[in-house]
Amino acid sequence: MSDTPAVDQLATTLKQLLEETGLSLGQIETYGKTQTPPVILGKGKTSPWFNGKSVPEPGRPFNTLVELLEERAFRKVGRPKQGVGRWELLRKMAAEERRFLPSGSDVAAPPPQTVVNGASVAPSGPPSDSDRLKAGRLLDLLPPDGHWNVWLRRAATLFRVPLSVSHVVCDAYEGLAGDVFDYVDPAMQEAHEAVLVRLEAFYDELNGMHDVSDEGRPFLEMSYPGTTAERNELNRQACQARDEFLSTYRILVNLLNSRGLLPSGSPAAQDVGSPGGEAGKPDIGVELLAGCTLEAGGIISVPVGLAGQEGRLGFSEPYYLVVRAANRGVHEVQIEDVRIEVDYGGEAPVLPYLFPPIGPGRKVQLPFRLSSHAGGQVLAHAAELGHAVARVAREHRALPQRVRPVARIGSGIDYEGAWIALEDVSPFLLKALGGGAR
Repeated sequence: MSDTPAVDQLATTLKQLLEETGLSLGQIETYGKTQTPPVILGKGKTSPWFNGKSVPEPGRPFNTLVELLEERAFRKVGRPKQGVGRWELLRKMAAEERRFLPSGSDVAAPPPQTVVNGASVAPSGPPSDSDRLKAGRLLDLLPPDGHWNVWLRRAATLFRVPLSVSHVVCDAYEGLAGDVFDYVDPAMQEAHEAVLVRLEAFYDELNGMHDVSDEGRPFLEMSYPGTTAERNELNRQACQARDEFLSTYRILVNLLNSRGLLPSGSPAAQDVGSPGGEAGKPDIGVELLAGCTLEAGGIISVPVGLAGQEGRLGFSEPYYLVVRAANRGVHEVQIEDVRIEVDYGGEAPVLPYLFPPIGPGRKVQLPFRLSSHAGGQVLAHAAELGHAVARVAREHRALPQRVRPVARIGSGIDYEGAWIALEDVSPFLLKALGGGAR
């Protein structure tokens, strides 16, 4: 078992499914060519998926593959179908784990691959002029350090979206959707296509909102379909579309950066609240996840909203809160302590929940050092936060509103993650409380 259990599970399950179908990689490639339009499923693309050397990108190739394998396995051996949605969940968790490896891990993500005559090879030589122009067009429309990115990462809800943000997103989609030329580099083209799919979904959400600028208010406002619950559901859908778009955008920007296609001095997208990113200063990203124990005994990290759903991939107690810190700069830093802040609103205090220096298995987890472009994480039992939230709510007669992770480096500077609405976290906390704290 490696430090990336979701990557292992995705590769193992895919390989088991392939073996049950009896299909060869050549037959899968031929099947892809018969689709309308054709889907690239060559051996150089799919083989790394089955052996865990790479994680599939979202989109038609992966969806087509699992649909083919599940249909063939069902007909041949009666294996029940899980559906593309569940496969996409596992793929997304694997992608997230591969992107944020624990500090000190000897498991490294392979370099982006380019297919040449059916074989996967690492890109060599400078990028083509056409790729440089296409990358420049995307970065001009969606600059990584632009206000649109900062605001979207900060927003806890999307009931109101400033026109200064929505105009950038909508103009970018309309401009990029009309591009005629593809990237010469297949890996960049695939990542670009994933961004367009997610960007279109977010574009549709924004177009469904009301423009109230004629009333002197420069923003879009969420519609009122009839009830508060229905309006909250619209907000949830918009936030999900936003998060999925930003995730694929970040993947593409980092790929462009690895190819040397970011303009000189242009920082990669960074989380709001991070005071770093300037010359000579650290650039730390912080995020809150849920840690769930798998049937095999390993711990997997997933978004807290997904972890609260029962029956997901054999998740079981004990459950953990996971805060990941990623060093996106060149300066080595030390993470001294990590906490979760709970905002109760009004006059109630902001509860700081501190992560313990000794984590599960009596392993020392704080402080820890982050070298250049490295990631690390700390864990705490989720039930402990659940009890703390409930206690403060009783004492101050106030309901918690939202939570966020915060990491402090050795110089005393706090790096804050995005606020998460407690309604997205509470199902997981209740699940942890139901399972019992340790």
